[in-house]
Amino acid sequence: MTTSGKPSNTPPILVEALTSPTVSNELFKIEAESVALGSEPIRSELSGEGAAKGLKRNRAGKRAKSEPETLAQVFEYAYGRKGQPLALKPKAEKQVALNVQLEELELSHILQLSKSDKVLAVPRQILLLSQQVRAFPALRAALTSFVLNVMLTHPVYRDAGVQGALRNLPEGLQPADALARVANFQPSPNTEVGLIKGSDLRDLKCNAVNLFVAWLAVNRSLSSEELTALLFQVIWQPAVKDLTDDNLRLRALTDLTQVAGVGLACHRFRQQAIEARAQQEQTQREATNFCDRLAAAEAQLSNTAEQLATVQAELGALQVSSAAEIEELQRQHAVDRTHLQHQLEQLRGRLVKRLTDSIEMLDVGLSALCKDTPRVPVMMERAEHVIDALRAEVQELREE
Repeated sequence: MTTSGKPSNTPPILVEALTSPTVSNELFKIEAESVALGSEPIRSELSGEGAAKGLKRNRAGKRAKSEPETLAQVFEYAYGRKGQPLALKPKAEKQVALNVQLEELELSHILQLSKSDKVLAVPRQILLLSQQVRAFPALRAALTSFVLNVMLTHPVYRDAGVQGALRNLPEGLQPADALARVANFQPSPNTEVGLIKGSDLRDLKCNAVNLFVAWLAVNRSLSSEELTALLFQVIWQPAVKDLTDDNLRLRALTDLTQVAGVGLACHRFRQQAIEARAQQEQTQREATNFCDRLAAAEAQLSNTAEQLATVQAELGALQVSSAAEIEELQRQHAVDRTHLQHQLEQLRGRLVKRLTDSIEMLDVGLSALCKDTPRVPVMMERAEHVIDALRAEVQELREE
């Protein structure tokens, strides 16, 4: 869940619809120290004239008909509404923005009003009103600061982790965990807050939870989807467990007082369901596409495997035939070598014999020439015979 500290873009009417309470109209007094307001955001100055101006509207318990003109009158107007929605006209906003300082008597009176808010019905309306004030940052900050002070000093938010979440501190709880602690708040006995019982305690928890959710929406920019999910997780879903039979479910369905809030939550859930279904369909289409691509890849792989098997078979046949051819060539080479060697031996023997005969003839002819009376015809005969023999041998070699 997003919990950034940026100003919220959530419209006030959206926060109002998402956090509508069941508000009791009873009022009571709670301990002054548990609701004492901090002085930093709300400045007080001593001035009897200003205090009188702030209190003149409701001394006798009657409400003036005029619009609020000061911040004190705005708070008096808010607590007079007892948790009903608040609104200021633009002219009143401008006038109040000029009077955001609180006098001491005004502050005291507002403290008394806040102590009378038994079930925290008013602060959320003040917070929502602050979000409607857009043109006057000082007035908006004063209203928001007042709500924060009320929350920080009320026992329902006194847990350290919850206060850390309110202040958006690193050590604070996550919104869901903090909201769960607020929803499960049990007042300490023997205190004025501890005297709250029954429907008042339920209203206090409900208003405290709704105020906390509105605070998160305003100060952490939670979207409507995040608010819906948060309320569903911490409040709505656990409440369903108490509806143990059809009669209780029927009573719950027909007891809804804020139809707009229910409609908004249902609309968000329906939108989420539509988006989830669209995402599911998209995922299914992608899965189908992937399956088709996988089937095509498997078919291609099978075809490639068949081609590989064929090539391997052909390669095996080539290897066998090549081995046979090589063996046959080796055998033929051995035969040819033997044959050639035999022919070479024959040729060598014949040449040796031919040369030997020629040498003998030439030797006889030379012997005839060397006699006292040279016998030239013998030499010529022998030489011609040798020449004819050598020519025949050369011719035979050429023919071979």
